[in-house]
Amino acid sequence: MKLNYGKLFVINYLYIVAIELSFKLMVIKTFDIGIVYILIFSLIGASIVTFLSSLSKRRGVNRAISIIIYFVLLIFGVTETVYYSFYKSIYGLSGLSYGGQVMEFFSAILSHVKANIFIIGIIIAMFLLMLFVTSFISFKKYNRHDALSLIIVTLLIAFSSLELNFNGVHDLIYNRNDLMATANNMGINTALVSDSLKAVFGFEESIRLSISDREFTKDEKLEYNTSDIDFDKLIEKEKDSTVKDMHTYFSSEMPTNKNEYTGLFAGKNLIFIVAEGFYPIAVDENITPTLYKLVNNGLVFDNYYQPIYNCSTSDGEFINQLSILPGVSTCSMKSTMKNYLPYNLGLILPKYGYKANAFHGWTYNYYSRDKIMPNLGYTYYGYDRFNKGYKYALKGIEYAWPTSDIDVINSSYDIYKNEERFVTYYMSISGHLEYNFTGGNAMALKNREAVKDMDAKESIKAYVATQVEFDRSLEILINNLDRDGILDDTVIVISPDHYPYGLTNADIASYVDWMQNPEFDLYKNNLVIYNSEMETKHVGKYTSSLDLLPTLLNLFGVEYDSRLLIGKDIFSEAEDLVIFNNKSWITKVGRYNYLKKKFETFSDEEVSQDYIDKINAIVELKFQMSKLLISKDYYRKLGEI
Repeated sequence: MKLNYGKLFVINYLYIVAIELSFKLMVIKTFDIGIVYILIFSLIGASIVTFLSSLSKRRGVNRAISIIIYFVLLIFGVTETVYYSFYKSIYGLSGLSYGGQVMEFFSAILSHVKANIFIIGIIIAMFLLMLFVTSFISFKKYNRHDALSLIIVTLLIAFSSLELNFNGVHDLIYNRNDLMATANNMGINTALVSDSLKAVFGFEESIRLSISDREFTKDEKLEYNTSDIDFDKLIEKEKDSTVKDMHTYFSSEMPTNKNEYTGLFAGKNLIFIVAEGFYPIAVDENITPTLYKLVNNGLVFDNYYQPIYNCSTSDGEFINQLSILPGVSTCSMKSTMKNYLPYNLGLILPKYGYKANAFHGWTYNYYSRDKIMPNLGYTYYGYDRFNKGYKYALKGIEYAWPTSDIDVINSSYDIYKNEERFVTYYMSISGHLEYNFTGGNAMALKNREAVKDMDAKESIKAYVATQVEFDRSLEILINNLDRDGILDDTVIVISPDHYPYGLTNADIASYVDWMQNPEFDLYKNNLVIYNSEMETKHVGKYTSSLDLLPTLLNLFGVEYDSRLLIGKDIFSEAEDLVIFNNKSWITKVGRYNYLKKKFETFSDEEVSQDYIDKINAIVELKFQMSKLLISKDYYRKLGEI
């Protein structure tokens, strides 16, 4: 028996819904009104698939088109599942050209495929079922008018449902571009289409400012980190309404106060390291003694977080260096190549007599660092693996995957050691995945003996072995500084780029005791701010890499306007706030899962919905302003600052 057009539509609808609900219920693990919207918006997809698979006069062609579409939907379902396992987010089509580097590492992907094999198996089984069912479909060419009418009707149903605005779905389509929230509330296919259309047509999010909610009273006893920017004049002259709103936002931001730590390191050298895959399980008194010393001395941050973003390492550098939240479906650092970013350490410290250099042990133009880093004020040195004649090629790097941080230190130290003052930036490399001893990681193999007695899984041992190389590079660096009499006059800062996502959550949970809630605890990490002359002090504030730049600017006594950075000086009176890529957050009061709309308090005190709504609004604005700071090249509009 052959099935008619209406039944073909129903079958397509059930297939799309099955994939969408599998992702929502089993991957994101949320159960809310979003299910209803997924059921409604899947009508559009089903009508379009049905239309496309009935255009040709040849039934075989129509069936082939149908199978291709089913396969594409399968690929989206599977890859988004694996991607979410890595990043706790989904990838957007606008970021595919450079945002999906997770696909470069086969064994790491395989481990996450294995962790999600049940869900992936369900999606594949549904595809195979569709192959069977299509053998009973006539796939003849149907009346084009009827097919288009079906699409129009489903579009009207879906977009009419937005007016109810449950979970803010109306704003998600018309006023915002929140890829993860759209996927959770309307499905991954709707999210991908919405993201792509907004990227193509240059969509700008509408900014909702309630100035009355942003009023504050300065404490006359305090001095603040601000500059003399005439925002009233800027607002009066500005013709772009979005930039006007930005002026209003930043002028009404509460600045952070100068404090007992202001200028603590004024005049000292700075070595700033963004550490590849650095994580607390790499800190061991016997195996990585230098890391152990640095983590547990100087300023010790007990509640420091390094959230992960879609472009992992590059976004980790972005947030560490700029105190701006990365975009969700793109590599944000690549978008800065022509931007004016005056508060970056490579641009601002040279105004105080510092020489700025940056070093990385992998291919010099990877992630376009050869263009990005000079724009941030650094003379940038990288590995010229293919001998292309790069002017600032590091000498003495021995090829391996990954290369050795020891080689990087040995090749770079003499370049800056004799400078009167220096700010040196390193992006480490040795801690990179893949974490195994089967040939996927040269640093793991090199240091295998150092971890042989660890009571841990092989993947954990391999990971720690990579960090042994990083540890030994730090030992060499510190010994060099001490030998040359500049250790006491140098501050070492180490912040991770992201957690080691080459390990599965199960791997990590098998070795640590703090993983009560992986949606938050997975990203708890270490921040090192160390100087050999200072006493150790523990800092209990809930903070993240977003706050690192303003904290360093304050510590080094640099004049800056704290209103213009998205993060806040850790030592100021600014409220605790950690922001995650899916807009979840932590404050000193508790933590909020944005997708599940669930708040977990840290005490027995009841927390009002007004408080949750207030923090949500703050987080939303910080994400919006972060995007606009880059897309509008906002700092340049303020003149020389």
